[in-house]
Amino acid sequence: MIGKEKLRIIALPILLLLLTSVNAMSARTWEPGVYGGDYFVYEMYGIYTSNRSNTTMSIPEFEKNNTDWTRINITSISGSEVYQIYTLHFKNNSEFSFRFETDLDPLNQGVFRMSEKGVPICAANLGPGDRIPTADVTINQTIIRVYADGSRETNHASWIGPDEWGDVYFDKESGMLVGLERTHRFINTVTGSIVDKTDVIRLTDTNRWQVKT
Repeated sequence: MIGKEKLRIIALPILLLLLTSVNAMSARTWEPGVYGGDYFVYEMYGIYTSNRSNTTMSIPEFEKNNTDWTRINITSISGSEVYQIYTLHFKNNSEFSFRFETDLDPLNQGVFRMSEKGVPICAANLGPGDRIPTADVTINQTIIRVYADGSRETNHASWIGPDEWGDVYFDKESGMLVGLERTHRFINTVTGSIVDKTDVIRLTDTNRWQVKT
């Protein structure tokens, strides 16, 4: 039987280790990799496919691929918070703008809802195993993407579920999304029809690097 003194000797290093781990987590800063004045332009569209040619799909008005491009202007940074202005340019040449705010600190995240996250942004210089709360994914690997003016480190995450799967890519230095393909499957158990909705987001322009020629 282990005596009380031995238990204290064993428990003390474990306690110190736990305290060290907690302090390391709390000391980490979730710094944005973007700055006021940066901008990022995306193309966004949805693809709908069905297992039946005569399937009628009810598509919300805002998801009918009416947007020509979306521009995100970073207005300011405050700690882990990134303040943005979204501009949606529609195919009829009209525009709609609104303000948006993203907190990159996981401790400040509530219940995850993709519809409330806008284009996901993550902290700068994350790596494999790091969680991205604004996209609810964990980075699998860091790869190299080649652009018009050179190559950049890019964090990649993928997921596969029974009714949703996809891939997402974030520029490592800036923490900005550069590509997303997310498919959600809708199944009608009564009729047997299956509809796959794939959301596609691709970066087309930014002031930070030359995306394409």
